Amino acid sequence: VLVTLSLLLSGCQTGPTAEEIVAKMQEVEASTEDAHAVVEFSVQAEDMDVEMDVVVELWEKRPTKLRAEVLEADETEFEGVVSVTDGERAWLYHPGENVVVTGALGDLESDEIPVDPQQVIGFMEEGIQWAMDNFDVKLAGEEELNGVATYKLTFTPREDEEYPMPIPADAKATLWVEKERWIALQAHVDGSSFGEGWVRVRSFEFNTGLDDALFQFEIPAGAEVVDVADMEPVHLTLDEAEDAATFDLLVPTYEPDGATLIEVLQVGEAFVLRYDHSTTSFTIVQGSLPEPMREIPEGEVTEVDVRGQTATLLTDDTGNSFLTWTEDGVSIAIAGHISADEIVEVAESLQ
Repeated sequence: VLVTLSLLLSGCQTGPTAEEIVAKMQEVEASTEDAHAVVEFSVQAEDMDVEMDVVVELWEKRPTKLRAEVLEADETEFEGVVSVTDGERAWLYHPGENVVVTGALGDLESDEIPVDPQQVIGFMEEGIQWAMDNFDVKLAGEEELNGVATYKLTFTPREDEEYPMPIPADAKATLWVEKERWIALQAHVDGSSFGEGWVRVRSFEFNTGLDDALFQFEIPAGAEVVDVADMEPVHLTLDEAEDAATFDLLVPTYEPDGATLIEVLQVGEAFVLRYDHSTTSFTIVQGSLPEPMREIPEGEVTEVDVRGQTATLLTDDTGNSFLTWTEDGVSIAIAGHISADEIVEVAESLQ
């Protein structure tokens, strides 16, 4: 009787297991040559002060061609951003600033460049794949999602697993997989105290034979073009920097708390003087900076008089200050772990 019952019960389990569903997804992924999708990304992580909602249209052609266009965004810095890679070169266009940042493939990975939608997408996709590889997976049932039949999978941390980063015990990821095509239509990552994120696929098609012309980028009229190769710093001596500058390079005669000059760099048409000491460190930048490097950090902003010019002074509650002004057509900025009074005194001492 027990044998008969076990055979009957096993015969009722005609659907795939969770592991079989993941394997099918990986098979589809491996056989995909190109894809076109519209995807919504949503992230809320209060501890990291991250909150983002963005809708991106994507075109991908394996192995290295990709185009991403932001259709909707809750942050103005994302609106209309276009990121294109043709396999050898990459372009990142920010229409709000009318700036195109370009460089060899892989060279756009810089903290000084505004957020790239490809990086956001890659981070989310890698997170989902990591959960699939490192969490326990269970089939939670079947569910209709916007009229499409899906399998619902849940992923939870393994009790005895030692992860390279702290993961809340109640963290969980949920994946909705389309039955017909074995593709993920929706993902939800609940990181408990770490926050949560959603990925929702609005439309998806693959292996349609995308045209290579999609992965070329035409520079918009009047846009500023910044090549990341020109943003690579060049180490110089102070004498070399003074000879290379097309303007009078200013050097401070006041160095607070024993701070000394430790490095001189040229970045494009700008020159950087770095001063350091155990309690005080600051950097003086003079010249023309590319648009992606002109962002002013957050903090309390006031206007002060410096060398007969109106300057912007920014301070925060951690002891950092930022001072910027224009003198004789040259942009000058001083920033670092230095008090507001001392940063102004450094500025006044420039000769």
